[in-house]
Parts: sequence; structure tokens; C-alpha cells
Amino acid sequence: MRVSSDLIFHQLNDGLQQALRRLAKVQEVASSGRQINRLSDNPQGAARVLDLCGFEATLDQYGRNIDQALPSLERTESVLDDVGELLGRAKELAVFMNNETKTAVDRQAAAVEVRQLFYHLVSLANSKMGDRYLFAGFKNGAEPFAEIPGGVTYNGDAGEIAIQANSSVNIITNLAGNELFQGVGLGGGVDLFDIFLDLETALNTNNTIGIDGIQTQIGRLDAALDQTLGFRTEIGARLNTANSVKEGLASLKVQTVALRSRIEDADAVQVFSELARLQYAYEAALRSAARTSQATLLDFLR
Repeated sequence: MRVSSDLIFHQLNDGLQQALRRLAKVQEVASSGRQINRLSDNPQGAARVLDLCGFEATLDQYGRNIDQALPSLERTESVLDDVGELLGRAKELAVFMNNETKTAVDRQAAAVEVRQLFYHLVSLANSKMGDRYLFAGFKNGAEPFAEIPGGVTYNGDAGEIAIQANSSVNIITNLAGNELFQGVGLGGGVDLFDIFLDLETALNTNNTIGIDGIQTQIGRLDAALDQTLGFRTEIGARLNTANSVKEGLASLKVQTVALRSRIEDADAVQVFSELARLQYAYEAALRSAARTSQATLLDFLR
């Protein structure tokens, strides 16, 4: 009888322990909301989840890269719009002052405004975004453009600052200042600063049709407008690319998270239903064990 009772107690204990382990496992799933909480739960699924988490982290990094680039691109676009307006105003003045009815005094007064436009152009060329100059390339220790006798010198370089937007797309976030404002390296490129200074001189000297006269500067201003518009179009294309890639990353992130969720996340209704069932089964097992233990003890006492 004593051996039989020990056996019964061992069986009861084993049964209760198994029921408790099953209950604890489902409780962990219910608490975490995940059906994979450790590698042993589903080795293949867990490995897939780790891969997807790594991919999500990569997508997030691409997104941060784009978010870092967008303000510089947008600021550059805004500066180019302002440069276009300056050029437009300079051309407007030049055309107006090229009229035979204008006097030397009128043209000298216009020259004063052109000089102010020149100063504004230099200021725009030295624009910053945060603590970086937009048009200095890799150099950032001083303003990229400085006025010197007879013109403006460039102290920046041609360095291209790029970000990785996704696995196959890199986006350059800056423009070389000497290309944009001085036409360096461009076929038919023009120096915007020189045009303003030459227009100022033509106005001050009442030179309308000479080799460096107002009429000549009107043609150069047209070239400058075209040059600026070309860079404005390029920046617009980069912005469109950045925003398009960003949207693609967001869509891919949603798909990736959904796939990971299907592998990793538990079905709440199913889990809590199973939890209730196992809780009831465990409590029933406890009651049964109590009755069996009591009966066995009574048999032993008899």
C-alpha cells in the first residue's frame, strides 16, 4: 500500500507540474503578445524574425539619412529661388535703363540698386544650413565666397556630400558653389558676380551698346538665369527622388512589420481562450489531486 501511495503521489505531482508548465507558457505568450519569446519556441521563425528586425533597422537608417538631407536640399532650393529673383530684378533694371529716354543720372541711380543686389547675391552664396555652408563643399571653416578688388573669390571646394537613401540610391545634397555662381566647369558657364559688377559699371559709365555695355549684360543675365534654372531643376529632381524613396521606405517598413507580426505575434483571442482552458484544467487537476490524496490517506489510516 505504501509503494502504491508513493506512486500515486508521484503521478499526481508530475501531472500537476506538466499542467503548470503548459499554463505558464501560455501566460508568457499572453503577457508578451508574442508566440516566439525565445529561440527554442520556434528556431526557424525566430531566425526569420531576427532577419526582419535587422532589415527594419536598415530601413530606419535610410529614413534618418533622408530626413537629414531634406532640410539642406529644401534650403538650397529656396536660395536658388532667391538668386533667380535677384537676376530677374537685375535684368528688369538693365532693360529699363537701356531705353534711350534714360539719362546718365537715371543709370547712376540704378547702379546703386545693382550694387545692393550684388551684396545680396554674395550673402546668398554664403548661405548656411545649421552650422554648414551650403555651397562650400567639404570646407566649412569660413565663408566660401569673399569679395576682393574687382570680383569675388571662391574659398570652398568641389566636394560632394551624399547620403545613402536605400540600397541602390545615393543622393548628393549640395552644389559646388563655384559651378553655380561662377560657372566653373560648365560649358558656356557665366560668373554671376562679374555680371552684376559689370552691369553696375555700365550703368555708372552710361555705356549702353559698348562691348561691356548694358545690352551685353542683358544677354549675360539671360545666360545666368538659364544657369541658375538648370541647378534649380537639378535640386528639384533630387528632392523628388528623396521624397519618393522616403515614401517607398515607409511602405516597405509597413510590409516588413506586418510580416514579422504574422510570424512573431500571437492571436490574442486564441491565446486567451487557451489560457482560460488551461487555467480551468489546472484548477480541476488540483481539486482532483486533493481528493485523491485525501482518499489515499484515509485508506492508509485504515
